[in-house]
Amino acid sequence: MNILVIDAQGGGVGKQLVAALKKALPRAEVAAVGTNSAATAAMLRAGADHAATGATCGASGWPLW
Repeated sequence: MNILVIDAQGGGVGKQLVAALKKALPRAEVAAVGTNSAATAAMLRAGADHAATGATCGASGWPLW
């Protein structure tokens, strides 16, 4: 299962969501997109498998998997 989490500002909500997803679905691949580096870093620390920074990386065809 592939899951995408998108967050902004400090990444607090995304961080909590990534941690909960990894706990509930340990085999899921979680990709995190932060609109800034702080949000991306927070989600990576929470266990995201892949990450990118930028508001348009998903819309521009950035490959998640």
